[in-house]
Order: sequence, then structure tokens, then C-alpha cells
Amino acid sequence: MIKKYYFLLFFFSLFCITYSQNEVDALRYSLFDNYTTARVSSLGGSFSSLGGNIGAIHSNPAALGIYRTDEVSISLINTNESIQSNYYNSTNTIDRYQLDLQNFGYVKSMVLDNNWNRINMSISFNQKSDLNKALRITGYNEQSSRISEFAQNANGLTVDDLNGFSDYLAYQTFLIDTLINTTQYETANHTIGQNQYANILESGYINDIDISFSGAYKDFMFIGMSVGFSEISFSQYNEYIEDGFDNNENNYEWGDLQSFNYNQSLSVTGQGMNFKIGAILKPSYFVRLGWAYHSRTYNSLQETYETNLQTTFINQNIEDQNIEERWTATSPLNYFEYQLNTPSKSIASIGVIIQKRGFLTFDYENVNYSSANLNSTIYQFSNENNNILNLYRKTQNIKMGAEIKIQNIGIRGGYAIFGSPFKDGLNDGAKEYISGGIGFQKDQYFFDIALIHSMSKEDYPLYGNIENNNSSQTANLKIADQSVIISCSYKF
Repeated sequence: MIKKYYFLLFFFSLFCITYSQNEVDALRYSLFDNYTTARVSSLGGSFSSLGGNIGAIHSNPAALGIYRTDEVSISLINTNESIQSNYYNSTNTIDRYQLDLQNFGYVKSMVLDNNWNRINMSISFNQKSDLNKALRITGYNEQSSRISEFAQNANGLTVDDLNGFSDYLAYQTFLIDTLINTTQYETANHTIGQNQYANILESGYINDIDISFSGAYKDFMFIGMSVGFSEISFSQYNEYIEDGFDNNENNYEWGDLQSFNYNQSLSVTGQGMNFKIGAILKPSYFVRLGWAYHSRTYNSLQETYETNLQTTFINQNIEDQNIEERWTATSPLNYFEYQLNTPSKSIASIGVIIQKRGFLTFDYENVNYSSANLNSTIYQFSNENNNILNLYRKTQNIKMGAEIKIQNIGIRGGYAIFGSPFKDGLNDGAKEYISGGIGFQKDQYFFDIALIHSMSKEDYPLYGNIENNNSSQTANLKIADQSVIISCSYKF
């Protein structure tokens, strides 16, 4: 066996420019949580037709017009998230605890002496998405290996044309190597069957600051609008390992493969802008009808992306001694700026007041996730936008809640189901929220607490694209969140 000895360069010039932005990123920044203030959250997030609560303004800015006094409010959220993965009958569970500022706002109400009873304005903050996540996936896979994917992507390409963040690293570390034909590649494992491990750590958030205005016309019609400023921060570290290869003695030129470790590091920051309009009608004392429209959020994002790959081989020297050799390659640090337009949303709502004993409320939302769009001045994103169109769909979110009033105490319950954004059962993607809470009023002070339990399932491909629907490399995740929101507000 002929051996080649040379050092791999950490920074190399033979790579084609690639971008990590794709349909997965577009969906990540288009999905939002169902949390605002404790009162609204305990009602399943359904409060768009009632108003008088800062949490409702984020759904329907016309809800601001219901206010007759000034108010300041703050809400904190504590989340306990548990993610269970199942991959080839190997189960792993990771729990995560987090305390955050969920919502903060100030309302100013100005009384008018005409048919327009008042004009109100507010500024409010809300955490739209908690992007923190930690999961571990392990299993013994004898149907698929990531090495085969590296070779499949590389076949038909010269070394100069390989993806500099994945396949070229595999070539540099001898996971794959050229045969006599310089565009055909062999793999270091001729027989598939090995342990696979994935450790994924994500952190970040999507926050919104809304500046809202609303007016009340004869206390019959309430109209409102708001301008929202969004901030995105997200980072992901993905460690992927394969070892314990079956039938490894295959006379591969570079020795017997023991393991490889492929790491990906992603960091995204960005800013966005959107607007909302809404209206509420009060045709009778006990009925409220609401409607709202949320525009697309026009995001400008900045991303850095880097990968590295390390392999370990065992070789025998002339004295039949086993020698361990390690090879490492690191991609360039890729910096890229691009734009993402997330989907718009429309909301229809109804509230029924039961004298002074409580109310029932219902919200119906329409969101078309296939309308998300990636664009840049230096890259077309044609394939990625086609994938968004083909993989995602229009879906509906249903929210409902009820409150019973006993003197100065309110007892609440709610339910919400968010439809799956995936077409054709590609992934489950639906999410349920079951909530309850209690509120207490003392003069001008209001204290509310909500407990929300959410459940969802997800098919998570360890490698490859989710549209391939390849179960041999896909883990099943069960995600359960227990969140407690505490809100305090003061009206003056």
C-alpha cells in the first residue's frame, strides 16, 4: 500500500462558494411561540377581539383602543423544556430550564371630546420565539452512513468543484478519495454499519418591539395599527460523530477508519420590520368581533458559518505495529448577508361576554409558510425558494379560551393548536398548547399567573435534506414544554 504523507492546510483555496441558508432557516425564523402576558397565554393566546391587555395588542393593535386608563405591565416566563429523541431504538432525553423577560409595555390613553372617544398609544416588547434548544441523538445504524452522502455529493465533480464546507473536508481527511476516474470517489468504509452520535446546542431568540396607535369611535368601532421592529439572534453548534465501523479491514489505502467527527458552527444576527392593522366591532354589549392583518417581516440577516472534520485511522508499520493517524481540515469562515421575508398572517376573532361573570373567546389564524422568501444581491436562492414552495403550505392556527370571574379573581383556561407547516405529511410539525391560570385584582394592581403545557413532534434528519424523507437517517423527537408566566400590571 502506497502511503502519502503531507499536512492538510486549514485554509485552502480549492472550494466553491456555498451558503448554508436554506428552507430550514426560512421556517425557523417564521415560526413563533404562543406566549405574551400571563392572562392572554392562559386563554390559549386568544384575546384578539377583547383587548384591554398588552398581550392582545401584539395580535390585534385595535385591542389598544379598549383601554380607558394608562398602564404599565411586565411579564416573566420560566420554561422547562424536555426533548426526547429516538433513533434505532436508542432513546435520549435532555431537559433545559430558562428564565426570560417575556413581555413589557406601556399604554397611554388620551380622552377626546367628540365621536372619537379616545386615542391611545403604546410601546411594548415581546419575545416571539425562544430559539434555545439542546438535544442528543445516538444509535447504531447499519442502513446509512454520512460518508456515503459525502461520496454521493462528490461523485461527478472534480476536487476543485467540491463543497468547501463538507465534501472537500471529507476528501482532505481521506473519508473519500478519488479512484482512477478523478470524478468518482471511494469511501473509507466499504461496509455500512456503525455507531452515530449527534449533539446539537442552539441558543437565541426573536424579539419584537411594537409601537402602536388605536382609536375608539363611539365605543362601537376600534381601529389600530402598529409598526414592529424585530431582532433575531441565533447560534447553533452541531457535533456529529461516527465510530465502531463493521468489517473495517477493507485494505483501504489510508488504513482502517476508526472514527470521524464533523462539526458545524452557525451564528446569525439580524433586524426586521413589519406592520399590523386591525379592527374590533362591538355590535352588542355581549359580542366582540375582531380582525387583524400582520404583514411580512422584512428581515436583513448577517451570518457566519464554519465547519471542521477530523478522522482517525489505524495503520500497520513495517514491524506490524498499529499506528494511529489523525487528519484534520477546517473550512474558511464564511460571512454572508441576505434578506428573509417571513409570511404574513390574518386573524379573525370573536369574544362573547357573559354579563360580568366572564367570557368566551376564539381566534382563527391563517399563515402561508410557503410564501417565505430568501434573497440576496449576489445569490439567487432559486433552489432554496423552490424548496420553500414545494415543502411548506398554508396552515391554520386555532385558539380558544374562557374566563370565569368570582369577585376580584379570574379563573382561566385555554387550548390552541398550530397546524403543521409541512406538506404531504413530510413532518408532523403541529403543536398543541394546553393552558390555565388565575388572576387577582387589588384596586389598580393586577397579578396574573399562567401555566402552559405545549407538545410537538419532529422528524430530525441527522444529515441530508428533510425533503428526501429518508427514515434511515432520521430521528424522531418528542418535545414537551412546561412554561410559567407571571405578569404584574398597574393602571393609572
